[in-house]
Amino acid sequence: MVARSTPDRKEDNVAEYNSEAESEASGDRRPEHVAARYVPTQRSDDGGYPNHHHHEAFNRTVSAVSLPVGKQLKDMSDKTMYERAIAQLDSDPLVHKEVALGRRIGFYRLGKELGAGNFSKVKLGVHQLTKEKVAVKIMDKAKMDQKAQKLLMREIESMEKMNHPNIIKLFECVETLTRVHLVVEYASGGELYTFVHERGKLSEADAKPFFAQIVSAVAHMHARNLVHRDIKAENVMFANPATVKLVDFGFSCQVQRDQLLETFCGSPPYAAPELFRDKSYCGELVDVWALGVLLYFMLVGVTPFKGETVADMKVMIMDAKFTLPEYISLMAGELIKSMLRPDFEKRADIEYVKKNFWMRDCRFTKSYLSIKANVEIEDEAEKTAVNDKVWKIMTSFGITPEMLAENNLDKGPRDSIIGTYRIVQFQVQHEMAKAAKEKDTPPASSSSLPNGSPAKNNNRKLKSRSKTCSIL
Repeated sequence: MVARSTPDRKEDNVAEYNSEAESEASGDRRPEHVAARYVPTQRSDDGGYPNHHHHEAFNRTVSAVSLPVGKQLKDMSDKTMYERAIAQLDSDPLVHKEVALGRRIGFYRLGKELGAGNFSKVKLGVHQLTKEKVAVKIMDKAKMDQKAQKLLMREIESMEKMNHPNIIKLFECVETLTRVHLVVEYASGGELYTFVHERGKLSEADAKPFFAQIVSAVAHMHARNLVHRDIKAENVMFANPATVKLVDFGFSCQVQRDQLLETFCGSPPYAAPELFRDKSYCGELVDVWALGVLLYFMLVGVTPFKGETVADMKVMIMDAKFTLPEYISLMAGELIKSMLRPDFEKRADIEYVKKNFWMRDCRFTKSYLSIKANVEIEDEAEKTAVNDKVWKIMTSFGITPEMLAENNLDKGPRDSIIGTYRIVQFQVQHEMAKAAKEKDTPPASSSSLPNGSPAKNNNRKLKSRSKTCSIL
């Protein structure tokens, strides 16, 4: 049975069907140009979008009239994926409605809420072209005071300078009249704090690879004259069961060599003694102290300095009074002690931590290539391999190097083409790093062997051994 329009509702139907709908109002015959299973859109109070009160078998969200037909369909098929996405943002009423309802921003469709703060919330998003899942931090400008805006700018500036597998990656910053949207890499595994709190303390074998990844991320920051100043278990997220990411760079800042800082930052349980005691402090060594507290937390399940009040905790921190359980190995205990020395001049630095005997078997993650395509790096072969793969994908979207140059890389994250480029580059580098990790010792190439492939040589050896065995 075909649903038909009745005379008292014919004025609400789409204009191009009016005359035929009137003539067929009382008959059983449908208009010739309307499909047999077509259900006309009904008006509702939501601005002309269907309320789906018609036949349950034909539940639709869009009238067939709004779908592209004829020349319009041909024009759409001739466009690239990027051009179609831009056209939808410009003229598609459904996309406009999603934007108005907060379900879309730019090339990102927004889903469930992942968390919320005083003036911000975080939602799960999906990039329309790359299908990459992202986390979108949405900040209301009206609720942000000058201090909050300064922290946001500092966070963006710091993340722009970093490109490491264990540091959460910034893709794009989308700003509207009322909100700022920070689009970053999505780490779906939750916080390290929650992981330890629910599961209990980690064994040294389990904690060591995670701690090595965090140390590698901090070393990457310090090598670029950046300090985090808020390292804690709540700011370490799991991307997958074997990979952690350092997040939240609101208190981070860039420092000059031997520059001392004065602003108190961070969480009291992870704060170094000089933050309470001195007027100024060294940012890198404050980070190392926090790493010592973090390692203790991972191995013991609680932080080393506890008190019923912040004042009690402050006394314990300044005296550096803590006890190591007997099950902590000697080398792990020595490493923790070297990071938790109250005199910052005697405290270990990040390079000492990396070279410590307890970390001898750890693999420290290699940094990704620079975000910007025009930065010179030492490994030109790797850069070429990454760029070739990136631009193969970008070209399939309809984005050319000329378009990226026109949009100017100096805009940083505030551009949709640059955002797409960064996501594609992240995907390519992630896959290359994963492949390299799975192949710890790459096989020798056939060209490096005097007598062809390694398989042939191995077979030859096996045959000679088999012959000897048979003779014996």
